[in-house]
Amino acid sequence: MKKPIAAILSLLLIISMMTSTAVFAQETTEAQQVIDIDRVYADTVPDTENYTIVDDGEPLLEVVHVKEPGATAALNDGVTNGYYTAEFMIPESSYQVYLTGLTQDNVSEIRQAIIESYTEDGDFDLKNLGFIDAEKTWENDGDEYMCWAASTANILTYTGWAAQAGFDSSDDLFEAFINNFTDDSGNVECATGWFVNGISAPEGAQPTPGTGRYLPQYNYSDLVDTFDTYNNCVEQFRTVYPRLKAGYGVSLSLDIYGNNGYEGGHSVTLWGFVTDSRYPETSAQYYHSVFITDSDSDKNSVKNGKDRRDADDVMSLYTLERQVQEGIDTFSFDISYQKIGLIAEAVTVAPYSADIPYETSPEATLDPVNYPDIVLDPFILSDDPNDDEKTITTFADGTTVYYHPYMMNVANADYVGKLYLVVTVKNAQGTEVYSRTFHYSQPVTISHNHAMGFTPQSITPKLPVGDYTITASFNPNHDVTEAYYFNNTRSIDFKVRGKYLLGDADNDGSVDITDATKIQRILAYLETAENDLTQRGDVNESGDLDILDATQIQRYLAHMAILYPIDVERFYE
Repeated sequence: MKKPIAAILSLLLIISMMTSTAVFAQETTEAQQVIDIDRVYADTVPDTENYTIVDDGEPLLEVVHVKEPGATAALNDGVTNGYYTAEFMIPESSYQVYLTGLTQDNVSEIRQAIIESYTEDGDFDLKNLGFIDAEKTWENDGDEYMCWAASTANILTYTGWAAQAGFDSSDDLFEAFINNFTDDSGNVECATGWFVNGISAPEGAQPTPGTGRYLPQYNYSDLVDTFDTYNNCVEQFRTVYPRLKAGYGVSLSLDIYGNNGYEGGHSVTLWGFVTDSRYPETSAQYYHSVFITDSDSDKNSVKNGKDRRDADDVMSLYTLERQVQEGIDTFSFDISYQKIGLIAEAVTVAPYSADIPYETSPEATLDPVNYPDIVLDPFILSDDPNDDEKTITTFADGTTVYYHPYMMNVANADYVGKLYLVVTVKNAQGTEVYSRTFHYSQPVTISHNHAMGFTPQSITPKLPVGDYTITASFNPNHDVTEAYYFNNTRSIDFKVRGKYLLGDADNDGSVDITDATKIQRILAYLETAENDLTQRGDVNESGDLDILDATQIQRYLAHMAILYPIDVERFYE
């Protein structure tokens, strides 16, 4: 069911009056101010400072400003550099709210509404707070099928890349897409490729030749990742959600179904989650709702010559429903009263940072349209030489580690030349423990969007318990001219660890009543915990031993329902 964000935040923030509501940052250097609500007025609290509003010492609202180098274009005025996020629990419930992409005006109005509602017992309401929400027009001004471009404009604005290219808002960037592309279907990954490198997709919407390429020193494929959410959406969300919290932009691709079946694809922008803390993040029940902006949400108001910039910026909350059937394991939500959207893909774009690698070699052409560009992707690490699909980074002690490097050409031009690859492994002290060189003198051809890989190779001898880094470097001498060289090297951190059974507190190889008893004795200070007891006995993974761990083991032994994978083999940290 869809609900406007004004109504939802009215409910959430009103009932959060007696709890801590946090609008927080990843890092800040400003001192925290504590202000009593009896002495504060909304227009007297500096927006650029960090503060907590309290009532009798109890926090009502905590504000900390995110000051990242990748400012959103809308905030890039030298004073309000950055953005805000909000995270808080809904009182008397198990629901945790996370929302990002907020501007200074968002936070100011939320703060003022909280104060006024609390002190004057007034109604709480939020409308049109300037969310990042590029909008289509009702007249179909060349944007009817451009939802993918609108969502791309949103997340490039939010992550700071639009500002780096000189765009002032998501609407400005959206119109750059509209003016340079045919009005046809597309996707966020290709749209980002055009924005950064000027590349085009093999089908669908096509750009005007020579357009885009706003930041050619970067390679878009290093910034964008696509997740197939039709295949175990819960597992994909376990990566997407932390990325959202880390400042990544996220777009969701939907398959729309109506009364007559499949109607087409659609792209929307993801800004937050409501999660249920009663369940682990591995459970579908953990993901309750999503915050979304949609380029179609208010386009009916953009007509009769009205500018898309005048449309209301609408954010909505949608309740997720699990969809499991043959070939599908994903979530859906009611995008309108007669249509549902199945989440088919999630695309993430990394936030701008001065630390993101880019090309500095004068030998690189920065032209992936006319020159090849080889990236080491995928680079597979596995304990099975026949597994070439998924990398694992934790291996059991005594296991043979196999690596399988692929050279993927992400440029439009073919790679024609020699293959030269150097692979090394170093331990945590920086000592090289393995090295091998692959050199094929006969020229090979790697076409656009094709890869060439070596057969899986083993690291010998077997590695002892420890932390390691494997690095592969392709074409290190620049024997073949490429668009970029900086992405020819890839490193993966991995570790070798012993294993244990979750819940086996006494480390005897089985989960039984002595494990629950041992935890209870530790809690009663009758015994001292061994170094690894916390990890073995901490079945709810809270970081500490507590009575819940012992209780869950007892429930497991009584064959009662449990939320945690007790008696499952795990790796030590």
